[in-house]
Amino acid sequence: MGDFLQRIAALNRVRAVYQPRIYQRVVVRQRRGQYRDDIHELNDENFRKRYRFTKAGFNYVLNIIADEIPPAQNNRGHPIPPVIQLQVALRFYATGTFQIVCGDLNNVSQPAASRIVAKVSLAIARKARNYIRIPNDNDAIMMHHKFFEKNSFPRVLGCIDGTHVPIQAPSVANREIYRCRKGFMSLNVQGIADADMKFINIVARWPGSTHDSRILDNSMVCARFENDEFNGLLLGDSGYPCRSFLMTPFRNPHGHAETSYNTAQKRTRSVVERMFGVWKRRFPCLRTGVRVKLDTAMLIITATAVLHNIAVDLAEPDFDRDAPEPIDEELAIEGNDLLGNAVRQAIVQQYFQ
Repeated sequence: MGDFLQRIAALNRVRAVYQPRIYQRVVVRQRRGQYRDDIHELNDENFRKRYRFTKAGFNYVLNIIADEIPPAQNNRGHPIPPVIQLQVALRFYATGTFQIVCGDLNNVSQPAASRIVAKVSLAIARKARNYIRIPNDNDAIMMHHKFFEKNSFPRVLGCIDGTHVPIQAPSVANREIYRCRKGFMSLNVQGIADADMKFINIVARWPGSTHDSRILDNSMVCARFENDEFNGLLLGDSGYPCRSFLMTPFRNPHGHAETSYNTAQKRTRSVVERMFGVWKRRFPCLRTGVRVKLDTAMLIITATAVLHNIAVDLAEPDFDRDAPEPIDEELAIEGNDLLGNAVRQAIVQQYFQ
């Protein structure tokens, strides 16, 4: 019994010696602000899997926003350099997990991670005018050719649709308007895709219960098309009314020509579904749910659309590129205007007879 007590006493003495040293070592790392910098610690493929960009793509994004994300401070007052801030934000986009987890991965506290995600998202979203725009003039004619070469549908400038991005229940009085018909809280995001599967327009502010056609009617892009500011047509599903600038399928096609029109129209506008699929696979937070404040969620959606376009421009490797977003058409809507029907009939007669 005496030997056993002596061994216990010796073990306690060892613990008393080593435990303070271990504790002090951890505190020193935190006080010195030693953040985990994966761009130097990981190879390119492992970095891409975690941050959804190669190191070259990451550096490109960092260069365009570095001036807008000066070194932040953690809870201990130590500076967090821009390279770490961008890593924290991209890791959040790439996982959709809680901010405390993303912060831990880079030795950043949860409050600091929350501020970083909001600040970086705002900095990237401010670049939307440079990377998300509807082509016009010569660029519009080139886009017509690209779409026509694929499915023989004329004068297409882009394809429009809505997609739901899950969000946490917002802290607003009428929060139920954010519950979509599938039963979860979401933002109904309007996107217009070009032939290269890039965003040329995005609207990310409407509650999940809002119909696609209402979002379009209240958008600036609709007013600009109605004012003939753009040279070309949009294609949409039956959730939109047929209009002079927006071609939708025939609900009950009659004859070979209208059936051929519907086939070409559906194949052509599938580009927007594929774009949504690639976008959400690159940034899984858009699928699993954006667990942040409502205003920050809107910024994140716009920021990831900008990043998606940058990835396409830089030929960054995609994540399951050919897997489309599941088709989720709104209920068919009445309200085709006479001019829209006339334009559609003219296209049928000229190209699908």
